[in-house]
Amino acid sequence: MVAALVCGQSATAQAPPKPLGVLVPQGVVTPPLTHFTQELRGVGPGAIPVAVPDGTRTFPNGQVADHYSIDINEFTDTLHPDLGGPTTLWGYNPRTALGVTGIPVQKHLGGIIVAQRGHPAQLTFHNNLPNAHILPVDATLMGAQGAVNRTSTHLHGGFIPWISDGGPFNNWDPQGGKGTSFINNQVLRPGEVVPANEAEYYYPNDQSARLMWYHDHSVGITRPNAYAGIASAYILRDAFEASLVRDFGLPQFIEKGGRELPIVFQDKIFQTAAHPDPAFPGSAVGPGDLYYPYVYNSSKWELGPGAPPPVSIVPEMFGDTMLVNGAPYPKATVDPRRYRLRILNACQARFLNLQLYEDNGAGRPDFTRPGPNWTVIGTEGGFLAHAVNVPSGVPLNTVADSLGNRAVDPANPGGSLIMAPGERLDVLVDFHGNGGKKYIMWNDSPGPYPGGSIDNDFPNAAGDGDTQTLLRFEVKADSPAIPRDKPLRISPAMQLAGFPDAKMDQPLAGPVSTTPIPFLSWNTTPAAPLPIPIRRGVTVRQLTLNETFDADGRLVQMLGTNVAPVQVGDFTRAYADPTTETVKAGATEVWQIANLTADTHPIHIHLVNIQILSRQPFDTTAYLAAPVGQAASMIYTGPARGPETTEIGWKETIKMHPGEVTTVIMKFDLPRNLPFVVPPSPRTGGAEYVWHCHILEHEEHDMMRPLVVK
Repeated sequence: MVAALVCGQSATAQAPPKPLGVLVPQGVVTPPLTHFTQELRGVGPGAIPVAVPDGTRTFPNGQVADHYSIDINEFTDTLHPDLGGPTTLWGYNPRTALGVTGIPVQKHLGGIIVAQRGHPAQLTFHNNLPNAHILPVDATLMGAQGAVNRTSTHLHGGFIPWISDGGPFNNWDPQGGKGTSFINNQVLRPGEVVPANEAEYYYPNDQSARLMWYHDHSVGITRPNAYAGIASAYILRDAFEASLVRDFGLPQFIEKGGRELPIVFQDKIFQTAAHPDPAFPGSAVGPGDLYYPYVYNSSKWELGPGAPPPVSIVPEMFGDTMLVNGAPYPKATVDPRRYRLRILNACQARFLNLQLYEDNGAGRPDFTRPGPNWTVIGTEGGFLAHAVNVPSGVPLNTVADSLGNRAVDPANPGGSLIMAPGERLDVLVDFHGNGGKKYIMWNDSPGPYPGGSIDNDFPNAAGDGDTQTLLRFEVKADSPAIPRDKPLRISPAMQLAGFPDAKMDQPLAGPVSTTPIPFLSWNTTPAAPLPIPIRRGVTVRQLTLNETFDADGRLVQMLGTNVAPVQVGDFTRAYADPTTETVKAGATEVWQIANLTADTHPIHIHLVNIQILSRQPFDTTAYLAAPVGQAASMIYTGPARGPETTEIGWKETIKMHPGEVTTVIMKFDLPRNLPFVVPPSPRTGGAEYVWHCHILEHEEHDMMRPLVVK
């Protein structure tokens, strides 16, 4: 049974939000935190550490790779003075860092790597984590019965050999335990006796400039490990990007002291003496420590036949406090100049609609005075075909039920920069002419998206958290001493991805764009970019996004094919089921993914860059009625539309909306010219990757499937 039926709804396109019927308090709530008292954390000495190579590795064929040594530790970091104490975290820390003598002081989200295209990297990770987890671990999940301090490092967005992809079974622990796919050390350090807590990874860095990130991906504990802090940014540079700085007005790189700001969003809950949970099954239980919900509350979520365990995964985790670069509600003091924002939504499940408004003088936005517009120049796949100017003051259009649960209106969604978990945006914002003003970055996206519930959104009421306020830009007064920027020559009329010097992969279907396109949001207006037709002769797979109940009665999200193997309407496949997505190396395929649930799912496919061809509503009722063993009928109920204007280029994390089929095209190349031989996976017999939803609670339970390239 899928979500549309679980929730008592008819299975129609654009399914409405799940009704809750009752408001259930979180139980533990973060104490009230003052806003805009801390400066936005930067990078470098005294801030978030930036890793630098500690040497090189020369392979037998003469190839030289930069070498990094990175620890994975438990540590404490004071994230806000009002939390009542430092926060115990897990995370990365480089042994050599930019501008630091010796090992840097560890900070949340530390270990940022800035790499150059054409300069491969070999990384030695040292897992120093203790035997007890700081957060609850649900031992009923697949693979969660092993050591709770296992890790597996995934470079999200990397074009890398499977042994370094950091898949769920590529994990290792400090005691020497290894996952069934872990052969990293025998390939990259053959003949050596490698310490039990070390793991080797190799990144070719043979991609165009982009923002990636690396984070834990260990089976059964990805969700708590990422929430605990095992994540950081990976910035890849190239010559074309440098030419945009030199000749086109792009702000200088952050590692060179420029006006480039990494902006990483997370939502969390913190423990407090005022709202204790004596039963909390984690090792860190002081004021200021992280809290993660672990009771499956049947008043909040639907319950099927069965009994959830006392320590359980939950369908989605929504925090009551927003962090930016690892700290709640900071301010960013900026010059009246142009800035480049490298934005990452690193939330567990929360979507964001990023807006900018002038401060009304009381620390709240004046919605009648939007800030400077955004200029979007790239996504997680690198530069867009063309820059896109996006109004910064466009709220989502939502409708509310009698309880106040908000849902995005699918006919007219609105929105400025709508970001799903895992997505990145490369954005320019110009504060020229706004000296002395203050601008609040604001979020109004419901959780979950598009159909929210009132107990997941916190509007900064007294003692009730705040998931709308993000940070405040405080623009310095104009002064003759402040240098003027070079003229910006990046505009919607200029080719970016198509510029010859960009050396980006050509589109697989197209054309991607022949003319500049004005800003549009997710909607079905005829003025939207046109859908891109499927090429003749290309393999087409039809796949599904599903929701049902597990054996313990809990909601579970799952991937599937278009054939129900046992029961009508149930297309689901568990991760442990036989692989269905086996692809020939070098093949180009089109995937048509039908969303049968009530949520928008950000689907991340490892290894590949993705081009979006279209989205189209379909008849879910007819689809669900397909006989067992027969391919479901795809009956469309409306016209197809092309990618959003901020998606016209390469992607690797795709928003797939309820009641729609999202059609994408990919080429499954494998990295070449490696300085070592990559053996097949002992688990799958090929190059072992995965595809999954990047809502981490969905990914872990059980919305992830193997992707095997042979």
